[in-house]
Amino acid sequence: MAGAKLSPRQKMIGMMYLVLTALLALNISKEVLNGFVKVENSLIKTQVTIAEKVNDTFSTLKAKYLNNQEKVGPFYSKAEEVTADAEEIITYISMLKARCMSASEKTMQEQEELGYSGYYGKDELGRDTVLNLEHISIKDEYMALTAFMVGSDPHTPVGASDDWYANTKSVTDWRTEGQWNAKSLRNILERFREDLLNIKVVDIDGYERTLPENLKNSLNKRFSFEKEVENGVDVLWEAANFYDVPLAAVMPLMSKMIIDVQDAEAEILTWLLGGIEAKSLKFSEVMPLVIPQSNYIIKGDTARANILLAAFDPTRVPEVYVETEKWDGVDSSEIDYSALEALPVDAIGNGQLSMSTRGMKLGQYQYRGVIRYQGPEGDMQSQNFVTPIFTVAEAALVVSPTKMNVFYRGLDNPVDISVPGVANDKLRVSISSGHKIRKQPDGSYIVEPSSSNSNKIANISVKGEMPDGTIADLGRKEFRVKRIPDPVPFWSGKRPSNRTITKNEVLSFAPLAAKMENFDFDVKVRVKSFTIRVSKDGTFKELTSGNNRLTTDMKALLERVRRGNTIYFEDIVVGLPDGTERILAPMKLKVTS
Repeated sequence: MAGAKLSPRQKMIGMMYLVLTALLALNISKEVLNGFVKVENSLIKTQVTIAEKVNDTFSTLKAKYLNNQEKVGPFYSKAEEVTADAEEIITYISMLKARCMSASEKTMQEQEELGYSGYYGKDELGRDTVLNLEHISIKDEYMALTAFMVGSDPHTPVGASDDWYANTKSVTDWRTEGQWNAKSLRNILERFREDLLNIKVVDIDGYERTLPENLKNSLNKRFSFEKEVENGVDVLWEAANFYDVPLAAVMPLMSKMIIDVQDAEAEILTWLLGGIEAKSLKFSEVMPLVIPQSNYIIKGDTARANILLAAFDPTRVPEVYVETEKWDGVDSSEIDYSALEALPVDAIGNGQLSMSTRGMKLGQYQYRGVIRYQGPEGDMQSQNFVTPIFTVAEAALVVSPTKMNVFYRGLDNPVDISVPGVANDKLRVSISSGHKIRKQPDGSYIVEPSSSNSNKIANISVKGEMPDGTIADLGRKEFRVKRIPDPVPFWSGKRPSNRTITKNEVLSFAPLAAKMENFDFDVKVRVKSFTIRVSKDGTFKELTSGNNRLTTDMKALLERVRRGNTIYFEDIVVGLPDGTERILAPMKLKVTS
């Protein structure tokens, strides 16, 4: 049975929590706090899913027990103990979450009398429920929460003495003695881990069964409470996770602890179930399992998964094959494994899938395969399987310079839109009324802002299709809509900031141009008309052109200028792509030689 490594769900949850915690360290913004709410909601859904799986496994154990109490009794009895302990711990953590919320909102005195019913309860199935984090107004509160969970000194967390914890066997004692804090939480989980590690079952034949090393390693990794390093200093687990940590981060962390308890319970129950028939494995009941190390893969990384039989006989090593072409989700034809290369299989029957994503397009991938094994009569049997969906995505670094969120009227404004974990072809992008957005062949988008000067804000909204077919709101981003800045006139290499010009430069008779300075868009500006005024001997001569070129009269006038004369370019009218006409700043150039 596999279990020495962290499960894909554990890795995914851990990565989500670490990313949000890192963002939180940068700035506690509304978006970050809402991100924690989404993680918390996702973890709660995962809890329900695991609870259903645990219930199914326990129900199977119970059915076997009712059918053969003598044989199954030792395994079923131990399963009852494990399930009772797990449920008691889950209830404790749920009630502790409720107290954390109450502490942050400073309602503990009134809630104490109400049994914290404002934050904690049971659903219609009798499962523990806690008030959703999204209903808490001060998600970034940490001072009262720190005082409640750790106290004022991170080096000496509040809680009972070590001897008290060592001599207290029941979680009920923690609750009745009012031990609600991070130190008690750690001790409860450590006690649960040690109880599981020391499980022993004596079967009907008198054979003593203990947990295999891979399961023990899994439990030790899952329930590790070593000191952590912060800024080069060792910090107690309690302080690292609950000292000066806001409520929005604490709630998902504790939800993950519930999932850890559920996962451990599920692993033990599965081991107990397998132990009943360990000596007489019936391959007719075997189902292939595909366990991905990660479903969300950054492009350039490698998709990895373990493919194994639910029960494994070390004398009958399976053969595992996976097709190299992406499955279309429809093809159900027989798999020709003779043309495929068998995957390497480790000592406990795991087929090691390793598939590079280099050269793959972004999106979702799923593959078919076949697992071949020796049946009870010695003949080779086959069962087909499909891998979970792998999502190949770009690395998701998001930097948002909010002051520069601007669209310009009259221009095609390019925009890249992506959501980590959701394929681009599953996104549904829209923009607020008056503006237009269109998707490009390469997956990027072009925004055409409204031409109306009164429509100064554009909101891009994104929805996404989830794996279960539901449509989720993935958020929106606000942009300001501005007109294109005024261009700058140029003539013979001179601009308004220049003050002098030579006679030779004047006689180049260059056309008058206008350019966008320090503007990242490629904007073509056309001069529609301008006026030249020449100051000579105290008098002015004024001429006008109906385009960007000097007229014959202008050239004749400029040929007669000499040192000390001043040339003025005024009333410079240009047309811009947004349909507007602008009058540009005048230019004043004194002839120097």
